[in-house]
Amino acid sequence: MSSVSRWEQVVEGIKVEVLEFSDTVESVDKASKLSGEPSSKIVKTLLLKVGDSFVVAVVRGDRRVDYGKASKVFGLPVTLAKREEVLNILNVEPGAVTPLSSRVRSLNVVLDPAILVNEYILCGGGSTKRLYKVKTSDLVEYLKPIIVDIFK
Repeated sequence: MSSVSRWEQVVEGIKVEVLEFSDTVESVDKASKLSGEPSSKIVKTLLLKVGDSFVVAVVRGDRRVDYGKASKVFGLPVTLAKREEVLNILNVEPGAVTPLSSRVRSLNVVLDPAILVNEYILCGGGSTKRLYKVKTSDLVEYLKPIIVDIFK
């Protein structure tokens, strides 16, 4: 059984509750199980390759990117970035990506509108053993994303 430590911290100017686990939380299923939160309150931060450039998608945990819909919206082929691309561009391993990052913020960000129904969400915390609990409104204000439904 994984144990969890909790404390408050300011990350990128935003007050968050840090949840640090003894086990990894690199998938929505594990994050949901270990945090006790439903997958609809967990978000994935994914790096997408759009043509020759990159976009970050912040997706509600119980939804997925619809690559056909995304390709239509962007007018270019859209794929999930490879591990090496995530490491080079975001400087973290896949599964450890946090939206509260200056590297994420430097890219165009697409936010799943289904996230907006939640007062708060849990997102990656920059480590495969850490999640951040953050107010949804603070996350939106920080990222200044394009809110468009390219998800299913």
